[in-house]
Amino acid sequence: MALRDGLRSGDVHVPGSRRYADPASFLLTPQQWEPQRLEFCHLVGKPASAAAALTLADDELHAALSDLEAQLARGGGKGEVRLTRDGELVIPPLSAEDVPAEAGALRDDFSALLPRVPIASVLLEIDARTGFTDRLTHAGGKVSRPPDLKRNLLYVIIAEATNMGLGAMAESCGVPWDSLAWTAEWYFRAETLEAANAAIVNYHHRLPMTQTFGTGTLSSSDGQRFPVKGKSLTAAHLSRYFARGQGISTYTHVSDQHSTFDTKVIAATSPESPYVLDGILGNQTDLQVTEHATDTHGVVVTWRTSRCSTSRACSCPPGSATWGRSPCTGLGRGPASRPATRPQGTCSPAGSTTI
Repeated sequence: MALRDGLRSGDVHVPGSRRYADPASFLLTPQQWEPQRLEFCHLVGKPASAAAALTLADDELHAALSDLEAQLARGGGKGEVRLTRDGELVIPPLSAEDVPAEAGALRDDFSALLPRVPIASVLLEIDARTGFTDRLTHAGGKVSRPPDLKRNLLYVIIAEATNMGLGAMAESCGVPWDSLAWTAEWYFRAETLEAANAAIVNYHHRLPMTQTFGTGTLSSSDGQRFPVKGKSLTAAHLSRYFARGQGISTYTHVSDQHSTFDTKVIAATSPESPYVLDGILGNQTDLQVTEHATDTHGVVVTWRTSRCSTSRACSCPPGSATWGRSPCTGLGRGPASRPATRPQGTCSPAGSTTI
């Protein structure tokens, strides 16, 4: 049991292994990091000195604790952070904001102005603006693209996205099933889908209207679990969600601009924290995420590793914060090709932490 936990947390590593490799092998060496240190710290708005960064974090912590003490001294009522008579700290969930009736009426009026168009027409217009179908390349390196390829690509996208299936799509659109199956087999892979999605996200990020939603520096992530039938290498038994069956989890990252920039299908029993980091640091979009939150309301754990070195503040619940003990090293955005490299941070090894 101890060896298993050590392998999962990274305390124990296996030379030559990809899954259980030494976490330090994914980091930049001190010699590689030093020339990039000042530029990177300037980019994320953090001091290059570890002592200055720790002093700033200490001031922020004391300010937050002072606010908490003032709140507890007031003895807040229901719906507020408070102490019970037994001294137990109560952190209630956040309450939903009420939508004013005027805002609801205005939303309905705007919705009525939007035309009803076929989904295929929407995809054609998005492709004309972003060229995302050009990122769906042939697995064998084939360069020539037949005239009917784009049509088949869109048919496959609609069939898979709506769970219609290629058979029903072939009957509906009149394209032979074997043509759609060949297109799906040779053009739809994890790397091509990721590149196509990045093209859409980048275009959306550059739109002037998108800036009213957010800057693209804040993101959140969560996993959705789905039951599956038949045999699957990813599916796992989890009685809490699938009773006596098995299922998978799709882990999704969404920015404050309401764009989904990373999605992975993982085992429902897998710890989620490594995928949180992979989605932030390994995606191919132009989003510069500096703060990230997972699904929690009251209980928040801040990753000092990310916060003090790269200004990527992460908030996560205890259930998903299973990243093991590791030296306090920075987490930087790597090149578009993966795996991304991580520069070593400015904190001292004494700042190592368990998440």
